[in-house]
Amino acid sequence: MFVSSRETIARVPSLLFDARVPMRLKVIALVVALLIVSPLNIFGDIPLLGIADDVALFGLLLNWFVRSAGRYAAGATGGEIAAR
Repeated sequence: MFVSSRETIARVPSLLFDARVPMRLKVIALVVALLIVSPLNIFGDIPLLGIADDVALFGLLLNWFVRSAGRYAAGATGGEIAAR
């Protein structure tokens, strides 16, 4: 299911503080976010795109986190987290 970026961004804080979401998912998301915004930039920028590739990677990370963590938070209700 496709979730708009505004809904995705709105869900991230509640999922980060939800006790049902495993700590490993939170740590993985944090480490990847730090790699994306790191000035060392391990993977380097894609030529001619500048910061756009970092923004795209960060968007993909947020979508992955919401989809992965949403499964655990929705486990108590038996469905997906209701969009706000």
